[in-house]
Amino acid sequence: MEQGSVRIRQLTGVYRFDATARGYLAARLTGDGCALRALTHRGLRANPDWSAMAAELIVPVMLTHLDRAPEPIRRVAHRPCVLAITRGGAVPLLGPADLDRIAGRVALFLDEVRRAASAAGLVWTMPMWDSSPAPLYATRSTDSRQSRAAASWSRA
Repeated sequence: MEQGSVRIRQLTGVYRFDATARGYLAARLTGDGCALRALTHRGLRANPDWSAMAAELIVPVMLTHLDRAPEPIRRVAHRPCVLAITRGGAVPLLGPADLDRIAGRVALFLDEVRRAASAAGLVWTMPMWDSSPAPLYATRSTDSRQSRAAASWSRA
């Protein structure tokens, strides 16, 4: 890693609507969706592709609504968005237009996050693989149990 580079410690996704009954009703009544929710959910349940990707990332992923987000996130967030959390604060990676273009495709999300992080001069806490669809996954393990688990996930 380059000396002085800024490392990503966490990804934070901020949903479009507040986590209140009023926010839920606004989403339902306007018919407008949330492009981040299109990635993370399928109907009322979690999107299994998103869950698998988030579980394998080399940095933790936090999802929140703006009304429940910590103050440093509220200062820079546009709804919906994805932020990189660094030691120095939150750095916007993907905004509403980016998430609309991704249109719920988890593999494209990974590519776009990688591109945006690189453009912002950010580095990951561990080296990333260059091949999609898993550019943010941890390095390959020599532990055979973990290798078998990773292989079974990739066949799914």
